[in-house]
Amino acid sequence: MEATPISPESYKLGFIGAGKMADSIARGVVQSGVLPPQRICTAVHSNPNRRIAFESFGVGLRSNNSAVVEASDVVIFSVKPQVVKHVVLQLKPMLSEKKLLVSVAAGVKLKVLQVCAYQSFTCYT
Repeated sequence: MEATPISPESYKLGFIGAGKMADSIARGVVQSGVLPPQRICTAVHSNPNRRIAFESFGVGLRSNNSAVVEASDVVIFSVKPQVVKHVVLQLKPMLSEKKLLVSVAAGVKLKVLQVCAYQSFTCYT
């Protein structure tokens, strides 16, 4: 399978999981100037403090994880390790070789992401 190039001038970054890890990464990306906050999104979180945290520096909020995947070229899975498989399987219909998947879930191997998301994804370690 051939990798699909992602334009560094226009790619959009989405976070599946709006916890403190995603918050820290998104803030760093914005503060370093790598991406403007308008090109970053996450889904609405049940904890209102998480919503406020992301809104405070301009990150877009979507209604659900599916909307985040659809709006993003790079998808970062920042969920609790015990729910990674469930979340990836739920989003599988929207994932393709055109999306770069990244996981920051502690202890979850990239192979798990690859197998759950799409059998033919290339797994980079």
